[in-house]
Amino acid sequence: MAKLFRQSWLFIKSIYLNTEKVVIGDVILHTENTYEQAKIKLIFDYAFFYIVLLMSFLFINMLSQNLVNMLLIPLLIIILMVCLLLLRKGVSAKNVGRLTSFTTLCIPIISSFFNNQDLSPKYTLIWIMSILLSYITVNLRTSLIWSATLCGYLVAIAYIKLNNIAVYVSPGYSSAFQYLANPLIVGMYLLFLIRALGQYYRNIISMEQKRTAEKQQQHLSLINQHLTKQFLLVKGFSRSGKSAFVKGELELLEACFTEIEKQCGTAIDFLNDSTES
Repeated sequence: MAKLFRQSWLFIKSIYLNTEKVVIGDVILHTENTYEQAKIKLIFDYAFFYIVLLMSFLFINMLSQNLVNMLLIPLLIIILMVCLLLLRKGVSAKNVGRLTSFTTLCIPIISSFFNNQDLSPKYTLIWIMSILLSYITVNLRTSLIWSATLCGYLVAIAYIKLNNIAVYVSPGYSSAFQYLANPLIVGMYLLFLIRALGQYYRNIISMEQKRTAEKQQQHLSLINQHLTKQFLLVKGFSRSGKSAFVKGELELLEACFTEIEKQCGTAIDFLNDSTES
């Protein structure tokens, strides 16, 4: 069993790496801003792994013959694939993030409504994730609007339940089956949450470390160039001083020593300033 799980994970990882290269490989190369790169990676991870999850959820709903979910899940997969195509075409992370988060908020709301107004964790988790995605990739205003939309839906459900209003329920919906499937689905969502948002913060840290290393390398290169220039000048003045000493030109010799001292002082000051900065 463990071997089968490992092989499945390696297969998914291979697909993930190849898809990432095709979809956002060029986009990342042409994006200089570290934060923007991390947002692009987050949207890609979110869409890719959610599509993988939805494939499993589709199979589960086919077992229960849940008609509404059998229609909504393929629709959600198609929209997420469109989001990946938009990323590949260079559409901004803000716009793609807005579409992705809106889709993964609204379609689960529709599914929840027609599945006996289900408010179990398998719905609340994806709603929370969609709002977090909009906050990270779009802005606070959008995440607040999405939050207000969700709260409005919850108020509507409360009104329906309190007034015993009859609402259409999807054929194949079964409370008993939902109770059995919930642990599996919630566990998969938690892994999704860890992978998508956890990897986002790891990417931020990794990219920041890479940028710091590049800055340090550039700084060291600048120091090397400056010191090389100073040493070449010192070497030139020492040769001139040697020639002046042989010829007995004491004034020129003194001038050479003065310049050598000056250049050495400049090099020391530059090193001290570099250390302080």
